[in-house]
Amino acid sequence: MPHIETPEGIRIRYDERGPRDARPLVLAHGFGVSLEMWLPQTRALAEDYRLITWDARGHGGSSAPAAVEDYTMPALARDLRGLLEALDATEGAVIGGMSFGGMIATQYAVDYPDGLHALVLSDTTTRGDAPPRARGDTAEEYAGDPGIEGGLHAMATRPDLTPHLGELSMPALVIVGEHDEMILSGLPRLIDGLPSRRVVRLEGCFHGTSGQRPAAWNDAVLRFLRDVEAGAPLGEDEWV
Repeated sequence: MPHIETPEGIRIRYDERGPRDARPLVLAHGFGVSLEMWLPQTRALAEDYRLITWDARGHGGSSAPAAVEDYTMPALARDLRGLLEALDATEGAVIGGMSFGGMIATQYAVDYPDGLHALVLSDTTTRGDAPPRARGDTAEEYAGDPGIEGGLHAMATRPDLTPHLGELSMPALVIVGEHDEMILSGLPRLIDGLPSRRVVRLEGCFHGTSGQRPAAWNDAVLRFLRDVEAGAPLGEDEWV
């Protein structure tokens, strides 16, 4: 797969499918996985969109800096910006992500709102005022893996973007699993803060909705984007 190098010297692996002249639809993967997690979405989303998936630093085939402190949400958003600038895909892009990737997408929207067409935030929310999490068993298990330790550091130290959500004027789609206990308690922060959003709750799903019910997930994204393109109301929250 192709790579680009960001201005900071981070090598980012990416995949690009669909019409080159179509609107960019960019998806960031979850923690500890890679762009391949989006394979169940590729066929449906690349038909009418320029689908760009990518490996965050420390994941998949992208660079893995040795210093944990080099992994922050603003740095990950800068990596994404560098990728899209290299691909000439910043203007009019739809930016999305799942869980960890949704954190990156939200940070990107706050840092680079100009020209952003829409947001797709799946299985994610803002940090809120919770203190940084302790290292715990997961960090110990992966001690010595800079990408995993760095990703944990980025999530634990991410800024709370809740106060900035009201500044995001672009339409946003929020997807959440009916039983996602990792997200549900913090979900009101996200949906109450976004001024223009549609919420789709996927029945029977836990964390990782795009893999559990890919057809329903894809349909929710495509319906949302069609409505945004048509200027249609985003409507009430949906159960699917």
